[in-house]
Amino acid sequence: MKIINWKFGDEAAQIDTNIAVAIGNFDGIHLGHVKLLQTVKEKAKTSNLAFGVVTFDPHPRDFFNKNNTPYKLLDIQEKEELLYQMGVEYLITINFNEDLKNCNANDFLSKVLKNNFKVSKMYAGSNFKFGKNREGTIEGTKDFALSQGLEIESIDLKETNSIIGKENEIISSQTIRKLLQTGKLEIANTLLGRRWCITGTVEKGKQQGREIGFPTANVKMKKFLVPPLGVYITRSKVFSDKSSNTENDWLPSISNIGTRPTVSGDCINLETHIFELKNKSLELNLYGKRIKVELIKFLRAERKFNSLSELKKQIEHDTKEATHFHKQN
Repeated sequence: MKIINWKFGDEAAQIDTNIAVAIGNFDGIHLGHVKLLQTVKEKAKTSNLAFGVVTFDPHPRDFFNKNNTPYKLLDIQEKEELLYQMGVEYLITINFNEDLKNCNANDFLSKVLKNNFKVSKMYAGSNFKFGKNREGTIEGTKDFALSQGLEIESIDLKETNSIIGKENEIISSQTIRKLLQTGKLEIANTLLGRRWCITGTVEKGKQQGREIGFPTANVKMKKFLVPPLGVYITRSKVFSDKSSNTENDWLPSISNIGTRPTVSGDCINLETHIFELKNKSLELNLYGKRIKVELIKFLRAERKFNSLSELKKQIEHDTKEATHFHKQN
């Protein structure tokens, strides 16, 4: 997969062939996105075009609301990996800045997509809007696009009846965020088509977990959406340095998302205790490495304990419960 990062003022990308692209923010790469991407992949093959994706960084939500509550469902590395697995040949990330904000819909189609990236066909979800003040729609700009030699088409996103009382609702990242924030992890995972994961670089903490016999890999949540604070049954993978390759298969683990009130913590972190490290030296060498943690099941809410010994006793109980779950599943 060729990754192209582009902003206004840059030269046209070095692309050797005409391409068909799916366009959107693709936060989460949920089942609705998967339907769109698979459809575009098939249409690209039928038209003898390369298969591409156009997305934006920062997310427009970040650009317009810089103090927004953290909301991301996945980071850029995970997005790239998922798109690569789907067979995307060109991943084009356009910098969302003032120039893009003020670019009208017709100029975006002709001067950005057509002239810079050799886009012959563009596909988007039926609710996709683009251009200055979100003035552009697929139907409203279709004739202009054709005059520029660019075919554009909307695709209905996958619907679901997995949400009680909301049959046939279009799957959206916003719906999944609300489900995660309200503790409906299993339904959210169903709409994602996989378990939700949190990824990041392991940082050195106060090592208080190690002191009570439960060393953890600590990852700051940063811009990730924050689910209900508490303890989760999880499974984890560790990535090789500067690589998308993993050092191990999925390892059973247990994680806490929260502020660690018992030890006067401050910011919200993800702390993960891995049960069975196949490479025992891995435990000492996690710092600075990228880790991927899948959330499987919520165990209990975070709370403040009266002492470290009381906390340790609760962690032992949680670990026993999680270990039993992993053995049964």
